[in-house]
Amino acid sequence: MNESVELLEFKIGKQSLAFDVDAVEMVIEAPETTVVPGAPDFVRGVINLRGRIVTVIDLAMILELDIGDREPDQVLVLKVDGEEYGIPVHGVDEVFTIETSDIETPVSRSEKYVNKVKGIIKREDRLILYLDVNKILNIGEKEG
Repeated sequence: MNESVELLEFKIGKQSLAFDVDAVEMVIEAPETTVVPGAPDFVRGVINLRGRIVTVIDLAMILELDIGDREPDQVLVLKVDGEEYGIPVHGVDEVFTIETSDIETPVSRSEKYVNKVKGIIKREDRLILYLDVNKILNIGEKEG
C-alpha cells in the first residue's frame, strides 16, 4: 500500500523546496519586519499578522542558500505545535501530491542539512528538497 503526502513547493533563490501542506497556514505578501535585538542570527525579526506577533525565520541562512540580491517577496506562515512562524520566500510554486516511495533519501552528511531534509523529490526538470518543518523550527531549542 503506497502512502502519499501533499506538499507545497516554493523557492528560495533558485532552490526549490517543499513543506508538508498541513504545516502551512497561509501565504502573504512580505510585510515590514521588526528586528528583535539579541535574537539569534536566523531570526529576521517579527511581523504583526492581524494582531498576532509572528517570528520570521531566515530559512536561507539556516540552509546556507544563496539568494543573490533579491529580497523575498512572500512569507509562508507556518503553524507548528500551536506556534506561528514566517518563512520569507521568493515565490510559491504549487501544491502537489507525491507517493512516499518517490521521495529519495538525501545522502548529504552536511551539518546544515542533517535531520532537516526528509528527502529529495525529482519533478520534471528540477530537484526539490523536502524539508522537515519540525526539525527546522526546533533550531536552538533544547531536546526533552
